[in-house]
Amino acid sequence: MEEVIMRLMRDLVMTVGDALRLSSDLMRYRVEMQKRVIQRAVSRMTMYLAVFMASIILAGVGVGFILYGIFILLAAAIASSAAAGLIMGFVLLLVAISTAVLGRNLLSRP
Repeated sequence: MEEVIMRLMRDLVMTVGDALRLSSDLMRYRVEMQKRVIQRAVSRMTMYLAVFMASIILAGVGVGFILYGIFILLAAAIASSAAAGLIMGFVLLLVAISTAVLGRNLLSRP
């Protein structure tokens, strides 16, 4: 009888140990999944910042060219460089806007 009780106690202790190990493994898996989600979010945020900083720089350069072209037109110095400045400014603004839109569309995918 004592032997049966001892076997039952041993089985009970082993079952509790297995349950605790399973709980520990599940918790470790959950922490690992949360870590991956955070890494993915940080990576995505870094890409957002890089794309939008590039588009802001392009937009700034475009505005600079536009202002340069307007200044040359107002000063009536050389018409060809003024037109070139305006064209380059508008092209850079379009590139900046398209870069921002393309980056947002590409990075919004899961």
